[in-house]
Amino acid sequence: MYVVMPVTVLLADEQALLREGVASLLAALPRFEVIGSTADGRDCVRSALRCQPGLIVFDCAMRGLSGLEVIRRIAPRCPRTRLLCLSSYDDSRWVRAAFDAGAHGYVLKRDGFDVLHEAIDSVMRSRFFISPDIAHLLVDGMRRSSSPSFAPREPLSPREREITQLFAEGLSARDIAERLHVSVKTVGTHREHIMAKLGIHGIAQLTRYALREGLTALEP
Repeated sequence: MYVVMPVTVLLADEQALLREGVASLLAALPRFEVIGSTADGRDCVRSALRCQPGLIVFDCAMRGLSGLEVIRRIAPRCPRTRLLCLSSYDDSRWVRAAFDAGAHGYVLKRDGFDVLHEAIDSVMRSRFFISPDIAHLLVDGMRRSSSPSFAPREPLSPREREITQLFAEGLSARDIAERLHVSVKTVGTHREHIMAKLGIHGIAQLTRYALREGLTALEP
């Protein structure tokens, strides 16, 4: 007898109530099995690399290590995992950033479960999905887009993106050093390299870059 294995699902969102709600809804579907739930970006990366789930439903705006950075780290190492962003943000910056990071779908938290179910079904069929309410944003954003204010002379490394996010969220060099278990001098060196790559000066410009690139959920 042929047994169909369930699709394993990892949930990553800061809101416990939302994770529990999505888990309950998925539990009612025969094909899916939630194997993990976390509010922490680094824990999501560890769990994904260890379990190689079939699907990750994540919030792109998690703090500490943003959902977008989480996906950048997971996507190349979990090529069979489908990545679905469940977000509160409905502007083109976040939509483009999610797909650029490696997401296969983007659904708004205000959408109903029928939209989420359709999105999951689509991405599991190796298709892409975007919430019908915001599909126009990609087209509008492309029409309005111009050359970015801060175009990196060379790509930022994962560590540099992480430090950029933390500076943009208001942490001091000492706070970042303690969180990442490195020296303050190392953080300062990374900051100099980041500024040089971006061709910018000052935390204010760095924060604007982080916002534009979807590295942080903070609003200007």
